[in-house]
Amino acid sequence: MLRFRPSHAAPFLIAALLAGCGGGGGGGSSGGGGATTPDVSPALTFTPATVTGSVTAGVSLTASVIATVTRPNDFSNATSVLALVVDSAGVLLPNAQLVQDSNSQFHAVLQTAPTLAAGNYKGSFSVRLCRDSGCASQFPGSPVALPYDITVLPAGGASFTAVPAMPLSASIQSGGTAPVGTAVAITTGGADWSAVSGASWLQLSATSGSGNGGLTVSYNATGLAVGAYTTNLSVTSGGSTITLPATLTVLQPGLVLGSNSVTFSPINGAPVPSQIVSLDTDNKLTTAWTATSNTAWLSVSPTSGATPATTILTVDPTVGTLASGSYAGAITIQAAGLAARSLPVTLNLTPATLQTSLSTLTLGGTYGRDFSLPLVPQPIKLTLNTGTNSWPWKLSNVPLWASASATGGTVNASGADLSVKAVAASAPAGTTGALVTASAKVNGDTVTTPLQFVINKDLHKLLPAETAVALVSTPTWSRITRTITVNDNFNNFGGMSATSDKSWLVVGVSGNQLTVTADASQQLTDTLATATITVKPSDPDATAPEVIRVALWKGTAAPAAASTTGLPYTTVATDPLRPYAYVHNGGAYIDVYNLYTGLKETSITGFSAHLGDIAISPNGDALYVVDIDNSRITTVSLATRAISGQLAVAGSAATRIKLIRPNGIGMLVLSDGQLYLTANNTRLANLPLSNGTLAASADGKRLVQQSEGGATVQHTTISVDYSALAGGTLFAAQQTSASHTSPGTLGQDVWVNADGTQVIYAASTPNSCAMMDGANLGIVRYLAIGNAVPNNVAVLLDGRIACAGAARGNSNDLYLYNSTGTQLIQQYKLNSAGKALLPRQLAASGDGWILVGITEDGAVTFLPVGP
Repeated sequence: MLRFRPSHAAPFLIAALLAGCGGGGGGGSSGGGGATTPDVSPALTFTPATVTGSVTAGVSLTASVIATVTRPNDFSNATSVLALVVDSAGVLLPNAQLVQDSNSQFHAVLQTAPTLAAGNYKGSFSVRLCRDSGCASQFPGSPVALPYDITVLPAGGASFTAVPAMPLSASIQSGGTAPVGTAVAITTGGADWSAVSGASWLQLSATSGSGNGGLTVSYNATGLAVGAYTTNLSVTSGGSTITLPATLTVLQPGLVLGSNSVTFSPINGAPVPSQIVSLDTDNKLTTAWTATSNTAWLSVSPTSGATPATTILTVDPTVGTLASGSYAGAITIQAAGLAARSLPVTLNLTPATLQTSLSTLTLGGTYGRDFSLPLVPQPIKLTLNTGTNSWPWKLSNVPLWASASATGGTVNASGADLSVKAVAASAPAGTTGALVTASAKVNGDTVTTPLQFVINKDLHKLLPAETAVALVSTPTWSRITRTITVNDNFNNFGGMSATSDKSWLVVGVSGNQLTVTADASQQLTDTLATATITVKPSDPDATAPEVIRVALWKGTAAPAAASTTGLPYTTVATDPLRPYAYVHNGGAYIDVYNLYTGLKETSITGFSAHLGDIAISPNGDALYVVDIDNSRITTVSLATRAISGQLAVAGSAATRIKLIRPNGIGMLVLSDGQLYLTANNTRLANLPLSNGTLAASADGKRLVQQSEGGATVQHTTISVDYSALAGGTLFAAQQTSASHTSPGTLGQDVWVNADGTQVIYAASTPNSCAMMDGANLGIVRYLAIGNAVPNNVAVLLDGRIACAGAARGNSNDLYLYNSTGTQLIQQYKLNSAGKALLPRQLAASGDGWILVGITEDGAVTFLPVGP
């Protein structure tokens, strides 16, 4: 059996034969396995129709058979054909030879087995055309019977044979080269022989001879018209004549193409390279030709000419706007006097790919506040792998909260650029996503790619630089007007309005500044009046109003000198709104003192026996105190001076607390890193803190912790922010490692300015307060305080810096510098009877004109520092 494939040059069968060995003796037709096909005409015809001949026993007879395919189209789509000769009688040797003559014809050389005994062998070989090696499936018209009639003569007897090497059959193109001749072997046993051709086109190399010999048959088609010619070759010896049939077919000249099929496999929408096909005739004679296409997307150029020639095939998927897929077409080539040739053309279109430079575009930034004008657009690049060919694109489903610089245009492999800006007013607070579709129309395809748009949006609001304003009116000291800057947390201020709930307080608006002015004439002397200013944004997107508390103290006179109370206190905090100091001695109550009169107004009770650190909210609404005995933080409403809440925490005498308001969100910070929302006591993630004094910038976004009493001074700075994203998200990052060591030992107190750019700290050594750059904590300058040991830092409303420390005897212990720390303004003495100022127990009034401190004897001193 031999596997072969249909010719790529034309859809015809190229067959092969193998002799199969079978058992048995005498004649008879063969059977064999394999599925048969329906009853149709035979797939092959044979010349001669019957294999005949005679041979002496012990010698092989060589016979040639021409096989012609009757229906070439049956094999046009076959990937391979296996031909099998089944010889169940054992007449043949298993060495059949195959020679291809044309796309539809071949011949096989068969040899009989030399072991055949004398006798006559008749039967049929079974020629099968199989689709697989097991011949489980056969082609239509298979199997085909090939009859044989072979005589084996007894060995030693005289014999006469004339056997051609192959059948005397040939074909030739008109005007073409003659085919190779065929040898005829003649055996006579020593007798003479003669040969005669029946036609002039069948020419013999010899017409007579003696004994065993041979001749060569050749073909000469000169002067013959197209058609089939038959004749006989007669060989005679000893009165016997062997007649060998001969056939010559004169064919039309044929077209020969450089390709038998053409395939284009481009990306739909990309440039498609043309393909060149050569044309010629098989007899190399020049002839005129024309070419036509059977489909609009396929063209040929030129469409006519003379052989030999080349023609160019071009496909254009824009004709008919083809969608991706496989398309079949053909070019028909007609040459004068020749059969037309059809050149199959296949177009396989692959969809183009549209890509974006990013898969997710996020607007609003990390905190959801990057909406300041002019907005920085987010760039996107679209690319389409269609080379230089451009196609229309568009964006679909763009949300209202996004604005694209373009939603359509053209795109190719070089790309199309666009940018997207946020339209914050159209987005809800939180994180919102939208799936946008980028699409391109490419011929009959619409190719798409998804693009995720995300917007982070915090609650849009106004943030006053101060939420508590302390005013004072006395005959000599008067601060009844204050200007407050109001910022937009989106850095996109859109205007505001402000109203006061009291007639004695007038508020004016100019740009992003509020001016509050009190009319003290409406108040009684030595009284405190409070009011509330409500600030509303003009931008409808910023819907949350902000509240500023204002208090006015109208006094009979300004304090002329320091006053001291002799009660034994340990801890002090001042009200940012009211002229009050809150002090306790670690017991179960907090005393409230008026800073201007020096008199105790009341006591706040209801606590446990041991209180710790105290702190007041930036707007003056609440006081927080560490309840050591019960491990909790107790909250006091300063409007009512009554306990308003309690929060269970693991607090101790070493616990320090701080109230901050980053992004307008109130938070309670504990020195061990615990963090709570003051609105509802919700606990947030711990900050990277490890105990020590706390200080914060006015906006609450810069937190500094300083170690207390150690051999080195350690500083940790943390950025803190809070956004409405994901229902509320804390953003906290440790900006400077806790291992940062600042100059000095035994850290005591620390302060941070309004925007966090300046840090001032007091440590036992060196004998100066140190001013640092808030960004990198590098020392800027030192503020000397004589022989006092620095343990307190306070900064007044106008920026004056109070650096104080523990001093003995008659030494001054408080030094007042200008806001840059470059000029010493005044020195003061708080200590008495050798009792030094306690660490971290110096505080300033909300109006910035009075300092209050506690010394070792528990005395509280109110020190006027004036306007």
